[in-house]
Amino acid sequence: MPVQKAVVIGAGIGGLTAAIGLRRAGVDVKVFERRTEPSRLLTGGGFMLWHNAFVALQKLDLDDRVSKVSSEILHHEFRSANGRTLARWAIGPEAARIGAPAVALRRSDLNSLLLEEAGDCVVMGTQCTSFEQDADGVTAHFADGSTERADVLIGADGMRSAVRSTLRNGHDLPPRYAGYTAWQAIAELPGEDVVPSGTFFNLWGKGGLRFLYCRLNENEVYWDAITSDEASTAFDMFRKNKRDVMCETYASWQDPIPQILAATGNDAILPIDIADRPPTRDRAWSHGRVVLLGDAAHAMTLNLSQGAGQAIEDGVVLSGLLAREPDLGRAVARYEELRRDRVDSMVRGAYRIGELGKWKSGVACGARDLFMRAFFGTFAKKGTYRLMMNFDY
Repeated sequence: MPVQKAVVIGAGIGGLTAAIGLRRAGVDVKVFERRTEPSRLLTGGGFMLWHNAFVALQKLDLDDRVSKVSSEILHHEFRSANGRTLARWAIGPEAARIGAPAVALRRSDLNSLLLEEAGDCVVMGTQCTSFEQDADGVTAHFADGSTERADVLIGADGMRSAVRSTLRNGHDLPPRYAGYTAWQAIAELPGEDVVPSGTFFNLWGKGGLRFLYCRLNENEVYWDAITSDEASTAFDMFRKNKRDVMCETYASWQDPIPQILAATGNDAILPIDIADRPPTRDRAWSHGRVVLLGDAAHAMTLNLSQGAGQAIEDGVVLSGLLAREPDLGRAVARYEELRRDRVDSMVRGAYRIGELGKWKSGVACGARDLFMRAFFGTFAKKGTYRLMMNFDY
């Protein structure tokens, strides 16, 4: 018979999506999260959810609720640091064709919505330390000495997953550091004349610098400054705070970037060293009754804006298979079959795009900008959409 009870480790986007899908199918689900308070989950800046994520959310009837806390993106604009347009993608017509929008929203708003939908199946402040499985089930062990028995255990506990480590008998290669840092924040900056709604701006500079931004609502702008390690060596983090370093680094970039940075509080800025897990290192996402999803299975860099979207897809696909398929082994095998090639392509593609952003010399960056002007508005867009919409739910 299909799975009757499931344990999910991790109350992030992917884990909660899987739990919601299973619960709606009548499966008994418990989600265990090591952080003690929901407020500690509701952190982070903003991000994009592309059409494919919304198609997945439609399967759980969550798309309308997410639309209410997000802002639709109608254009994706690539620019150079001096403001020259390199490519401009019209997203609105694609949304109409696909039947699902692309949006920008606060990560905390999405997490809050998913937590509310998951309800009382989420247990906070309980850290999974290990598990053991046999022919009849799997038992999760927690730091407080408690245990939980289920038919299947889903590891959704992030890039440095305890479930993943146990699955690999305590030895796993570390994540691959990409060589750059994303400084993320949300600025209080009203005014359509400063940052218009509906466009995601993606700026490429020389010296290993990039800058992404978009309006979230009438008062807030999400931004992401991406700095290569070579660029970061010039930062004086001993005598200057994060905001001052960012303002100094991007002072010569065209408005509104200096305005956005000036409107940002220092404490709002969160630097994140970007890493992924190369597909060549991951020969399996599962063993027996234990299966991984999201960053625990396939962490990727931010360059395709697909990390959260792929976690949502994982949750929808896995929950649906576990609820329908009478044989657990076949359900898990089918999950990997449906997901692996798709996600592996995204991990590789995102990493390659990130490498372009690390280029330093003006000559190399000028050649990159010419390449983007020639190909990003046509071939790159077609290739991205082909990859994005090539799914099977």
